[in-house]
Amino acid sequence: MKTLAIAVVHYPKAKRITLVMDNYNTHSASAFYETFIPKEAKRLWDRFEFVFTPKYGSWFNMAEIELNVLNFH
Repeated sequence: MKTLAIAVVHYPKAKRITLVMDNYNTHSASAFYETFIPKEAKRLWDRFEFVFTPKYGSWFNMAEIELNVLNFH
């Protein structure tokens, strides 16, 4: 699970990690509890702040434009 690598490998000392994610149905607390034992699932879930993108795609065009501008400077 990528979130485990983010929490344990990349940011082990972070108390709170913000992830911007789409509204895919696997991005939920139940996915943590299906993957980890309850105590570990709760510990990981509490470290993450999930910011979900809108279900419509217009946000993506704006983000893509901004990233392209940053890549060319």
